[in-house]
Amino acid sequence: MTEEKGIVEEAISEGMSRRSFLGLGALGAAGLAALGLAGCAPQAGNTEEVASDAPAIEELPPADAEETCDVVVVGLGTSGLVAASAAAKEGAKVIGLDRSSSMGATNASMVSGVWAVESSPELEWDNHLTTKDMFDFIWTGTHYQTNAPLLRNVLPASGKGIDLMIEGGVPFMFAFEGADENTLMLNRGGHIYATSGAERAEALQGMLDMFGVDSRWDANVTNLLIEDGAVVGVRYEDGSSAVDVKAKNVIVATGGFIQNEDMLREYYSGSVMYGTGNQYNDGAGIKLAQSAGAQMGKNFSTSINESGACNMKSSARFVSLEDCNATPVFSLPLFGGLMVNKQGLRFMDEGTMAKHTMYCGEPLLREGVYYMVIDDGLIDALATTPIMDFISEDAFGNMAPGVQMGFMGKTLTALPDMVKQGIDEGWIWKADTAEALGEACGMEHLAATVETYNGYCAAGVDEEMFKEEQFLRAVDTGSLYVVELDIAAWVTLGGIKTDGFCRAVDADANPIPGLFVAGVDGDFWAVPYFEGGSAQGFCVGSGYLAGVTAAQG
Repeated sequence: MTEEKGIVEEAISEGMSRRSFLGLGALGAAGLAALGLAGCAPQAGNTEEVASDAPAIEELPPADAEETCDVVVVGLGTSGLVAASAAAKEGAKVIGLDRSSSMGATNASMVSGVWAVESSPELEWDNHLTTKDMFDFIWTGTHYQTNAPLLRNVLPASGKGIDLMIEGGVPFMFAFEGADENTLMLNRGGHIYATSGAERAEALQGMLDMFGVDSRWDANVTNLLIEDGAVVGVRYEDGSSAVDVKAKNVIVATGGFIQNEDMLREYYSGSVMYGTGNQYNDGAGIKLAQSAGAQMGKNFSTSINESGACNMKSSARFVSLEDCNATPVFSLPLFGGLMVNKQGLRFMDEGTMAKHTMYCGEPLLREGVYYMVIDDGLIDALATTPIMDFISEDAFGNMAPGVQMGFMGKTLTALPDMVKQGIDEGWIWKADTAEALGEACGMEHLAATVETYNGYCAAGVDEEMFKEEQFLRAVDTGSLYVVELDIAAWVTLGGIKTDGFCRAVDADANPIPGLFVAGVDGDFWAVPYFEGGSAQGFCVGSGYLAGVTAAQG
């Protein structure tokens, strides 16, 4: 068994040889045995059992054009661009398709950083985070909800994916420099993008070009091509033309379904999140996979954005990470103040939003919409006190890198004006007493909640939600306000079930020949989301794993 584990690790570390994945000869079988799956997965090319339960296939009219390649990647965000680049580097002819007009419209050009393990820059430091460290952290911390074989493979693949991005010309900064075993896990695996926006988009497109990926934008994939239960390509629309691309393997990486309200309500028990990113993250890729018989998983969590806040009634809508003074109200949850639900009741330890913002979305999802309760005293303090003097060092140290950089050297001088704007737009309420405020916004329990909370602040002990004393600030100075906030998130987390190598599986857990899933279209996560930056980490890792494996098929 020790020897077999070594084979798996060697396969991942060396980019996987031609026979190092499931169903391709002795090495694949040995690696599979090391993961405990050898008896439950068919050999590659054995499609008869899969095909027998496959859904009815739509009869397509003839395409206007047809071409071939080895691997076609649907979606060119983080997971797709890594998958396409990895497959191309392995020698495959790769076509990448995306509905967006350019790389600049994808989430890959906007997000903050990647939580990954054992990249070459990490390995240069003593006490670096290891695959075992990260595996144990996720596996036990999520109470064994994750796909263990996939987790075991995708973690080292995340570091290889980072190396591929660096080789492709994508610049990073590193939070782990000088870290040790006592450093926060977020920082120990932290790879921070050194550029953003158009500059990063140019680098990411340059990566695709460097590795020889034929990337095509404004390309809407409408169908998977399926023959005898196997996926053999895709059909996409190029203007008014329908083009069939025949391929040995298809990788779906379209970024989840945060822009699809029906799917959100179905999989998040009625809650709606609002996506700060790509308008095409609407579940189309998941539906494509389902058309081939792929099975949906059951774990749906979220990576909320760096403030967790937005409001669709606001003219600003979403937080600005470049200038916190452009949207200062949306930074309020990061200071750990009083938060209530629509009944005016507390529902969480609000300090969690200050110290663990990006992976504490579950309490917000449970409520669907939430509210900050503030007063003139807080508004005045934030408008006149530099943020770095207002918050504690340990609270700041736990914030997302993008938030940290946005807060440094800033004072929320624009906060009073945006509060007035929110009142005019109808998503902030103001009154002189808690009783009047509760009547104004329809919260029957607000007055009692404020009174009880202020008592906790006076005593320095939160007897209800056990919040740290540093976040206990009374709401009792001047006028009082209720600020309505919607949930802002980058992506949905959860989707199509796969095996340990990103191959989509059917309802009987049999891999569907020719179909891979990467990124947030896959059922790779657990509830709750377990660490900031891990969404990008799993996108990079699953993209690399799917790309290399598909190229070898």
